[in-house]
Amino acid sequence: MELFLARLTPFGELHGPTLNEAGVCSFAPPGPERPLNLDYRRTQIPPKKYLFPFREEILRYRAGAYRAGTLELPPLVIFGLHPCDLHGIAYLDRVFLSDRPDPAYAARRSRLTLIGISCTPDDSCFCREPQHAAPCDLFLDSRGEELLVTAATPKGEALAAAAAELLVPAGEESVPAEPGCLCPPQDPEIRFAEHPLWQRFADACVSCGACSACCPTCYCFDLREYPDLLGGAGRLREWDNCLFATHGEVAGKNFRPDRLDRLRYRFLHKYCGFSPFEGISSCVGCGRCKEVCPVDIDLRELCDPRAGGAA
Repeated sequence: MELFLARLTPFGELHGPTLNEAGVCSFAPPGPERPLNLDYRRTQIPPKKYLFPFREEILRYRAGAYRAGTLELPPLVIFGLHPCDLHGIAYLDRVFLSDRPDPAYAARRSRLTLIGISCTPDDSCFCREPQHAAPCDLFLDSRGEELLVTAATPKGEALAAAAAELLVPAGEESVPAEPGCLCPPQDPEIRFAEHPLWQRFADACVSCGACSACCPTCYCFDLREYPDLLGGAGRLREWDNCLFATHGEVAGKNFRPDRLDRLRYRFLHKYCGFSPFEGISSCVGCGRCKEVCPVDIDLRELCDPRAGGAA
């Protein structure tokens, strides 16, 4: 693996799944104190942080006018992405790059090279796609000492060519499909209003917002003005959270004042989509929401009787 990673240097700064001294797994530049950890199940924060950071300046006010900043970003190679996170990035691409592309997102996306790697699902995973179908530049299926490679883009082909003697081309028959995992269905007839689990979840939920913060496809944001001492100001885009009471406030009225309303709103958005993505689930089955919830809420219970939610 070290030989392969060395071939990636010309393509950009390498980032991958690493463990810090506290045992938290996150995407970061590897080093002596933070070695790559390719046996990981999931990082705490998804790779959306590279495309949609927690806080970024969109406009700067100076001399009576707003001006957009210029992003000068170095190329990055993100290595070791699991299929669920790759599908999460693909969904964000649809949100931010279709119709009227978001300039900041487009600038960040253009600098990324994505290298996926196969994984072994655990009890919290409910991914639904074959691993080799994950959208990326290069996908590696780890088979012991062998790396079976699938190049999906010209950038991926260049990566594969740079390390050709270390990789084994993957044929369709050599890459197995994902084992059967639970996945919330996209059925629009799912019972929302009267299901008894809603009240149980609402009673337990503490509105911490951890499930949204760690979700690979949640993209709610707020725009805020921060003045400075020189008479200027910065307009910042910051992550927002639909489980916070303030999220539904508009012109002095809160359209989702109750915790149950906010839980249902998140569920509808995640699994059924809103226009123009109506009917498209944005859940990629990574299992982060289940893992981080302090009160053990598992929304799969509303979708699949095998998860204990049959009424």
